[in-house]
Amino acid sequence: PGFLKANTEGNPRESTRIFKRTIPFPSVLGRVCPAPCEEHCRRDEVDEAIAIRDSHRWAGDQVLKAQARGEKAPVPFEIQPPSGKRAAVIGSGPAGMSAAYYLAIAGHDVTVFERDPAPGGMLRYGIPQYRLPKVEVLEAEYQGVYDLGVKMVTDAGLGRDFTLDDLQNQGFDAVCVAIGCYDTNTLGIPGEDAQGVLDGLEYLRVATLGLPYPGHAGTRVVVIGGGFTSMDCSRTSIRQGAAEVTLVYRRDMKDMPAAFEVHEMLEEGARAIFQAAPTRVLADERNVVTGVEFQRMRLGEPDASGRRRPEPVAGTEFVIECDRVLLAIGQGPDLSWLERGADGVEAKNWRLAADAVTFATGRPGVFGTGDVRIGAATVVQANAEGRRAAYAIDAYLKGMDLEAIRTRQTLAEPQPEFLSIVPFTNEVKEPRYRLKSMEAEARNHSYVEYEIPYTQQEAMAESQRCLQCTCEAIGYCDLRRQGIEYGTTLKTLEPQARGAFSYRSVSENRFTGTNHDYLRDDSHAFILREPSRCIDCGRCANVCKEIVGAACYDFMRTGFDTLVTTPLDMSLNTTPCVSCGRCAETCPTGALMPKPRVLEKYDVDESRCILCGICVDACPYDALRCGPDFELSHDSRSEPMIDLMAISAIDRDTELSWVRKERDWASRAESAGRSLPMGRMLPMLPPGAVNGQGNGAHDGQAHGNGHRPGGVDGDGGSPGGNAGGHAHAR
Repeated sequence: PGFLKANTEGNPRESTRIFKRTIPFPSVLGRVCPAPCEEHCRRDEVDEAIAIRDSHRWAGDQVLKAQARGEKAPVPFEIQPPSGKRAAVIGSGPAGMSAAYYLAIAGHDVTVFERDPAPGGMLRYGIPQYRLPKVEVLEAEYQGVYDLGVKMVTDAGLGRDFTLDDLQNQGFDAVCVAIGCYDTNTLGIPGEDAQGVLDGLEYLRVATLGLPYPGHAGTRVVVIGGGFTSMDCSRTSIRQGAAEVTLVYRRDMKDMPAAFEVHEMLEEGARAIFQAAPTRVLADERNVVTGVEFQRMRLGEPDASGRRRPEPVAGTEFVIECDRVLLAIGQGPDLSWLERGADGVEAKNWRLAADAVTFATGRPGVFGTGDVRIGAATVVQANAEGRRAAYAIDAYLKGMDLEAIRTRQTLAEPQPEFLSIVPFTNEVKEPRYRLKSMEAEARNHSYVEYEIPYTQQEAMAESQRCLQCTCEAIGYCDLRRQGIEYGTTLKTLEPQARGAFSYRSVSENRFTGTNHDYLRDDSHAFILREPSRCIDCGRCANVCKEIVGAACYDFMRTGFDTLVTTPLDMSLNTTPCVSCGRCAETCPTGALMPKPRVLEKYDVDESRCILCGICVDACPYDALRCGPDFELSHDSRSEPMIDLMAISAIDRDTELSWVRKERDWASRAESAGRSLPMGRMLPMLPPGAVNGQGNGAHDGQAHGNGHRPGGVDGDGGSPGGNAGGHAHAR
């Protein structure tokens, strides 16, 4: 919300500075991030989620334009004085460069080693130009890292040109291994070694250099996989002139990591087949690919990833004829460098073994981060890995005990002043501003970036849709501090503030997968209940019991199932709620929110009425009256004499028309054939007399409790009165 607020003010530089506190490459991520944050955006409960990715892309692009004019990129924290410590980062992908960025800000001397001729890693060699321009965006944002003093050494591969022993012997105090995942997984099926079966990453590597892949034009291509690499292989094949492109994925479309790109791929002319897995590759006598045999799959029980496991369906085999097969079924890291000069560093589950919190390996001073540690992931995950590793390495270089800081928490940088949480019922529905794209026919033959970015007006308008619902207590929350102390969160290293790098332990809840999801209660006229947002602070229960005296809320159940709710979790309508709204005013999370105080529907429960008359005295618009026997006047036992309506602000003409309309209840009832107990009813207003208004020179006030002309329904309405005031007839 902080960077979106800066966007609304037309300040992309401040927006980018805020964004870079956690991700140093807003323009890069604005193009390739799958935007998982948008799935949790609460604006989606109003209409559609905020276009978070597109918004920080706009801000980052404005800063890049300023850099092209000679300005320096904004830095999120105060750059610390030189520490005298040297750090080596191996790998210049998103994880490595993120680590280098934050280590440089902390004052350390950082050198990055890259095996390829140009830096960027997967960003340069694995993502096509039409998605991520290399010079205008990637190199421009990397320049912000070089401006901090980071040195780059290319054509230097770990295990090929140097070892960990070499780096530590050269005087590097810390080494961060962030080499990514470049070894494509194999299918493990017959015929996989046929000519024409290609590694999807190697294919993209050639294509992203702007070179046509030999013999690709005019071929029939089958792409196997459902991630971002498979999308890039499919769409790049179209641009390289393939006659047919078919993507095959073993699960359903909604399970694809890159599902949001499917419609763009289909627009460009590819086709997709879901719930099918390859069983063998077909080849001719020269061992050249002629097709792939697939088998239909059905989705069974969820696997470890939470997605339903595909299971083969017998007798459903089919063949797709093709000339090329591109494998995009995931990647793993190359760990052959562990065989020489890497004593103490080990592999686990085919990945580098490094601590999830401190990122330390079994060798002092050597750390691992990014895909090499967690496996092939998204660019935004790699960025986060690099940042957290940088904070751990910084602590190590400062001589801190990494185990001791696991439970240490310090204050985060104060956030911008956020707006209050507003009830969603007040929000005007506004369509999301979507990026426009080039026509499919135009982009099929071009590597030009196909998405058209926001204008400043569009970026500001989209950012203004943000509800600004971040907690204002961030960085100062005692509840969070105590939660960390008692172990309710995993420990993750984070920065302290501008000008200092210390650590706080905040991350996902350790009860992952055991979250409660409660239904919204919209039944009350004035209070909206969102139990899923409740943090069990008990403030609503205290104010309702101690101040109001209604005691509508209390703690229910125990342990993890604890919830502050109404007795037996009943509707507020069945509690002694007086609709004062104090519970909503004190709620810090929006679990209770006030609705507009306009009553559109109502229920009358006479069995609960004790005939106290308080509602009569309290109603500011005299919508209720008491009869001679001090009983609420009704024309039946189920409908009040006057329709209840809470009006926030009305002018005189509106009030008069409302009174005229609503006080003819007797006429409406009689015309409907209903028998009215007139003996127990108060007299009706005579024609022409409304709310004490008369036509004449007399005062017009009367306190009648009979059928006198001047005492009508408690309002002065005598024939000669022109200034009739309210009177209570009892």
